[in-house]
Amino acid sequence: MKKVIFVIWHVSGKGGTETVLRTVTQLLQQKCDQYQPQIYVLGGTEDKTWLDNIKSDSSPFIKNKFVRAVPYFFWLSSYIKREKPDIVVGLSPMICQMLHFIKKMNIGNFPIISWMHFSLNANHMKKEWLLKANHHFAISTGIKDQLEKLGISDSKIHTIYNPVQRINETVPRPSEETVFLYIGRITFEGQKRLKDLLSALAMIKGRWRLEVIGDGEDISLCKHYAEQLSINQQIIWHGWQQDPWLIVSEATALVLTSSYEGFGMVLAEAISRGIYCVSSDCEVGPNDIIEPGINGILYDVGELNVLQRILQDIVNGKALPEQERMKKTLERFYLENYKDNFISALNTVVNSYRYQN
Repeated sequence: MKKVIFVIWHVSGKGGTETVLRTVTQLLQQKCDQYQPQIYVLGGTEDKTWLDNIKSDSSPFIKNKFVRAVPYFFWLSSYIKREKPDIVVGLSPMICQMLHFIKKMNIGNFPIISWMHFSLNANHMKKEWLLKANHHFAISTGIKDQLEKLGISDSKIHTIYNPVQRINETVPRPSEETVFLYIGRITFEGQKRLKDLLSALAMIKGRWRLEVIGDGEDISLCKHYAEQLSINQQIIWHGWQQDPWLIVSEATALVLTSSYEGFGMVLAEAISRGIYCVSSDCEVGPNDIIEPGINGILYDVGELNVLQRILQDIVNGKALPEQERMKKTLERFYLENYKDNFISALNTVVNSYRYQN
């Protein structure tokens, strides 16, 4: 078996990237006899439960971002030297840069794969460091396009998307009122732009309710803004939940107002349960998942009048697509198909690297 090490920066343990990484390592552990996965977390993780039953290790956390790169580099070097991996997957540009220098020091001979989970145009990203990787896994066609614009050959980019669990149950649509869902990290403006959703809802006429599942640094600001708009009585703030879908008993539509994503996992999770989705057409990911008129609708980022009109149409009783048909639009993302695509991409990397060396 070939050893595959996934290297990631310090994480909370509650994010979407951790969920995807856990799913992928479990797929390789349980359903693949070619690859042995393990995870190394530079700076550790706040919540360790996502690493349960997964072979993993971590370095201590250093808060000062101006000095931590050097010790992180040496800790990673020592780990690579000890573990002798066949493949290393870096989940950030700096990790790919570190791995490149580790190889220059003759500590191992392995292909480096970049695996980015956000738009390459996100703030402060040194995307040119991705050029140090031998191959690249893209979780959306948007990220694939961004990698190509860096000058990376199409033959070195493998669009694998993200894994989605096939769900047998379907979340019912309420009959008495419209129920909108927001699930995710709460930022007033910034990436998630919850302000846009609240502003649009304030203009809606008719019976509606918003259920917000998630937490974040701006939750107090969002609640205050909802009070200013006189809509707080129509909003339920559930806070962060280990499994948000356990408390979703009914829903008309899920809304995502982001300025950027990497994939938009919550959209796929919603559609897999038969929930119609309204999403900004942001960089990158939503337009890989949303098929307008089939499982949801897209609007341009920040276009509040368009968002308001879409939400008003739903409240007014617009006919939504048949739920089972919506669920079938995700076939390429479901675990059984995703696993085959991921392993095929790993095989291509291994064979290409063997040929080059």
